[in-house]
Amino acid sequence: MSSLARVRLFGPTTVLLPDRAPVHVLGKHARILALLALQPGRAVSKDRLAELVWEGRPPRSFQQTLDSDVCVLRRRAELGPGRSSALATTPAGYVLDPDRVSVDLQEARALATRAAAEPACTAVASASAALELATGELLEDEPYAPWAEEARAAWRQTEFELCLRASRTALVTGDLATGVDAAQRAVGLRPASEEASVQLMRAQWWAGRRAEAIRGFVQLQDSMLEELGERPGAEARELYITILRDDGPAGDDPADAEHLRLLLQLLRGALDLTPGLRAPALDAELAAAASAALTRLGTAGSPSGARR
Repeated sequence: MSSLARVRLFGPTTVLLPDRAPVHVLGKHARILALLALQPGRAVSKDRLAELVWEGRPPRSFQQTLDSDVCVLRRRAELGPGRSSALATTPAGYVLDPDRVSVDLQEARALATRAAAEPACTAVASASAALELATGELLEDEPYAPWAEEARAAWRQTEFELCLRASRTALVTGDLATGVDAAQRAVGLRPASEEASVQLMRAQWWAGRRAEAIRGFVQLQDSMLEELGERPGAEARELYITILRDDGPAGDDPADAEHLRLLLQLLRGALDLTPGLRAPALDAELAAAASAALTRLGTAGSPSGARR
């Protein structure tokens, strides 16, 4: 049986009907619909629904009020009346019929699961389709409800893993644009994630965007220092050095200045750790201090230096 309606949970809660204008469900009715759409095919008891709809303070006559609200929701969303409705009343509570109502969140989850099991050539399409569905904030109408935040947290984890998978498989298939876009989305979700930044650096490098890959390492280091108090690990540093050794042109790009700033930071840190030396305050004096440190270390390591 084809779907009667489609519920959109990414962005404002909306019902899409064939050949009709979208129906934006508001207020209490939007909350009821969203709670049922989070688990289509599974009944939600009236007690549980009332507890969440009224945020722990349901009225004494909540069952009658809830029945009335559901009737209004059925009519506004054109889900059908009474026993023929796609929003059914059962002894266990209310339930959305998954054969007659599709939900964008469930579709995205199904595509993500499919992408994890498919070969790279088809996984990219499934992953991209899932990400295209999630174009707005999940349950935007419920910014503070704990149940909505729980659902958002679960989806963010799925979305993050999906972005990384999409980027990696896209690079394997030669779809460099998708590889970069998906990795950028992963970094947007977790700016301090070394895993996501390394993937973005690799994708940008493979796509011939070397200067952006260099900038990505600078941004990763800044984010990690600010949020975690740590510097990037070995994998990120090794990829960074590999990109630096690439003969591809960096060009006149703002990343060149950021790259120079990073090198000065690394140089200053190395001098601070050298016994007997202190990094000067001015960047212009760093080269001389580094040269003196190298001369000193070279002298100490030479046979003549050892005799002295």
